[in-house]
Amino acid sequence: MSANAEIQTPQQPAKKKGKRKTALLLLTLLFVIIAVAYGIYWFLVLRHIEETDDAYVAGNQVQIMAQVSGSVTKVWADNTDFVKEGDVLVTLDQTDAKQAFEKAKTALASSVRQTHQLMINSKQLQANIDVQKTALAQAQSDLNRRVPLGNANLIGREELQHARDAVASAQAQLDVAIQQYNANQAMILNSNLEDQPAVQQAATEVRNAWLALERTRIVSPMTG
Repeated sequence: MSANAEIQTPQQPAKKKGKRKTALLLLTLLFVIIAVAYGIYWFLVLRHIEETDDAYVAGNQVQIMAQVSGSVTKVWADNTDFVKEGDVLVTLDQTDAKQAFEKAKTALASSVRQTHQLMINSKQLQANIDVQKTALAQAQSDLNRRVPLGNANLIGREELQHARDAVASAQAQLDVAIQQYNANQAMILNSNLEDQPAVQQAATEVRNAWLALERTRIVSPMTG
């Protein structure tokens, strides 16, 4: 029995040593699995979170406010979206703005037509003055011829008075023509069509209406 005991004693340390190697191998394999799993998780998840955080920190935050009131009809970009300068972010209801723009354009066209007609009238009124001056000159010449005849009793007083009345009438018509011309000139101020106050005011209304229409489109002021 003592011989058998001596044979079994050396085998026990060998078994313990094998168990330790197995435990170390399993532990090493566990660490490798954990490292591989973390690497996969980082590649699939953490890497993207870091990039998103970097983009958020580096991005430009700008407060956007509408310059006109209105109902939102379309949102073209959300928070954190990358946009370029000039990109449309939000569109407001354009119904009223479009109507105002069309109305302003119509008013401008009407103002141009009316002012142009005044300028045409100015030429016609000037021509009428010339006509009345000619008529007055003829009436005055006729009177000048009749005065000596009247003084010599070669014509009657009634005929001479008709000649004087003709001069007075021609002078009155000339005065009216001059007044009409001056009144017309006061409205056009002797300036070009584009420089007429009424036309300039109407053009300003068109620009304001166009600007109000453009402001229904809220755009990005910068890239980011």
